[in-house]
Formats: sequence, C-alpha cells, structure tokens
Amino acid sequence: MVTKRRTALHLITCPKCGQVGTMQRIIYGLPDDDFDFEKYAVGGCCITGDGSDPDICCKGCGWRGLRDVEEKK
Repeated sequence: MVTKRRTALHLITCPKCGQVGTMQRIIYGLPDDDFDFEKYAVGGCCITGDGSDPDICCKGCGWRGLRDVEEKK
C-alpha cells in the first residue's frame, strides 16, 4: 500500500495573509511551564471532537483551519 506523505507545515501557505513558513500545529489542553509557544499554538481546552476543530494556525495573522483541507488546495 502506498501512502502519501503530509506536506510539512513550513511549506503550507496561509490562505488569509499569504505567508509561507508561519503555520503552527494547534495543541488542545492546558499548557504547562515547558510548553513551546514558538513551535505550537494553544487551542484551548474545549473541542467538539467531530473533526471540525482547527489543527493549524498562522502565527502571522492568527488564521486557524484544518491542515488536510489546506494540503488539498
């Protein structure tokens, strides 16, 4: 079986501001003292769990969305 590799976050263009290299993975939950705010975005503690919760964020403009949707564009 052949599986397609996901596009690296630093290669995804933000659909709102057009910047490349500004995407961060969103981590849900309460961050602790060791949380890397430069690498990850905080998503909060409440999720719907139905697949509609954003999983990437642009640190340039704050846009949030789904990685799989942006990779298909």
